[in-house]
Amino acid sequence: MSTSAGRGMLLEAGKQFAREWAGLHESWTDQNAEAFEARYIAPIDGHIRRATEAMDRLAEAADAARRACE
Repeated sequence: MSTSAGRGMLLEAGKQFAREWAGLHESWTDQNAEAFEARYIAPIDGHIRRATEAMDRLAEAADAARRACE
């Protein structure tokens, strides 16, 4: 699997997760839900962003290595 394919899969999984959480959060609206969201859900976007940035850097490094070997 290419890094771009993996990146796309990660982004799509993040979107699906956000949709699922939004659906759950419609019925779970107490303080525990808010605390759970702040502690566990909110940081996920940042983690996904950093992971995709790392995947982009990895793809660039792999491309540079490939060009150097030609």
